[in-house]
Amino acid sequence: MNMLSKLLFGNSENISKRVYFWNLCSSMVYSFQSAILLLVVTRVGGLVEGGIFSIIYTVTQTLASLGSYSMRNYQVSDVKDDYNFETYYTSRVVTCVLMILSCVVYAIYKGSSIDKFFIIILFSLYRTVDGFEDVYHGAVQKLGRLDVVSIAMTFRITLSMVMFSVLYVITHNLLIASVGMVITAVALLLGFNKIIFSEFTEIKRGIDFSKVFKLLTVCFPIFLGAILYNYLVNVPKYSIDNNLGEATQTIFNILFMPVFVVNILSMFIFKPMVNQMGIWWKDGEIKKLLFSVIKQILIIGGLTILVIIGGYFLGCPVLGAVYSVDLSDYPLFFAMLLSFGGIAALSTFLSVVLTIMRKQAFIILGYVLGYIVNLFITDRLVIQYKISGAGYAYGIIMGVVLIVFIVVAGINFVIRYNEVKNGRVIKEDLS
Repeated sequence: MNMLSKLLFGNSENISKRVYFWNLCSSMVYSFQSAILLLVVTRVGGLVEGGIFSIIYTVTQTLASLGSYSMRNYQVSDVKDDYNFETYYTSRVVTCVLMILSCVVYAIYKGSSIDKFFIIILFSLYRTVDGFEDVYHGAVQKLGRLDVVSIAMTFRITLSMVMFSVLYVITHNLLIASVGMVITAVALLLGFNKIIFSEFTEIKRGIDFSKVFKLLTVCFPIFLGAILYNYLVNVPKYSIDNNLGEATQTIFNILFMPVFVVNILSMFIFKPMVNQMGIWWKDGEIKKLLFSVIKQILIIGGLTILVIIGGYFLGCPVLGAVYSVDLSDYPLFFAMLLSFGGIAALSTFLSVVLTIMRKQAFIILGYVLGYIVNLFITDRLVIQYKISGAGYAYGIIMGVVLIVFIVVAGINFVIRYNEVKNGRVIKEDLS
């Protein structure tokens, strides 16, 4: 226990370095878990089993936005402490229960087999662990120790994946592997939280319904935006599922999952800055905030270019060898997907900026417009251009969202700058 505590809390003199290193690690394992699990299922169970797993994972990932309510950035940037931790925790209980019920409804609606029904439920329970971990970790991040919770998250996800993979290789049974993964995740969540909260005794845990409805109402635009985002990101997969087939689904997922590399790396840059950017916005330090935003946009752009170059020359041969699938026809398509991943990463970052500005209602605007565009193009492109059409649809939709976010963020920067310049006292309601 002492060794684990030492790993979690480390040397307080190196916190900033620990924050960036372990935040990168946790972001990577979180984002790559789907690729790793799909790799195991595809190599052991084949393309068809991989397609079945992919759609279950995708659906529960989309509904995970309901479990977390995408409240983390709002919680961390709540510099005025308008809501206590008990309120954030209670809201998470409510949203996670709703998420599980939604997964049950989906499984019934799709007429799933008994095994598939329970696999969906088990993955919803795994997403529940994600949701509760997220609200705990938000409280600790707000206290300046993102490194501590990033370490816990890294080990929890890694060991859960190992358990799933080992059980699936042994049994060739998705249900048994899913049970093992959930049990491991719950045990690690409880174990790590016991250690972490024995150190951060100022975080008062408990149930408080007094302001939960208000908090959920205020964060509803963020949640709805996240649901729409996850849907739009995955809408090509749904279209493939309806129009093409499970083997094509697996190939698209293999090519699509590395698209989030840019998002992972960009989160490594901006996630530790969320609290500070919230302070700059509240205090009217608009030039500092704008400089930080522009800097991070340029970094994301640079990372996108590097990833595209590496992906074009190395992506398909490496992925083909790893997944034992012939991808020799897809290098240009893969590079195109990676470029669209950069657009999506910029959209994600600007949605965080809009949350810090407390203009989260406009997040919905961007994704609603993206959804409307999707209705007109996705199925048409998939039917006409097959797997390439799915990529085209993704890029167009993310481009629409990004344009909306750039315009809204730019307008609000100008408004806030003029207010500060004119010396007006701004009493902004951050609740």
